Amino acid sequence: MTQRRELSDETSQELVRLRTERDDATDAYKRAVIAALDEGSIREVMRVTGLAMDTIQRWRRELT
Repeated sequence: MTQRRELSDETSQELVRLRTERDDATDAYKRAVIAALDEGSIREVMRVTGLAMDTIQRWRRELT
């Protein structure tokens, strides 16, 4: 039987910090994608980002 190991406090804190940064970056990307709709069509944003229309529409609902 393998002994269960726990993460150090330092490692745990680093993982939480990185998750928060990732979430902040994700939110910033979503806002940028939605802001791009002010400038171009949803199809153009889809072409440039590779995102599906459903994703862009969902993000727009979430952020507005």
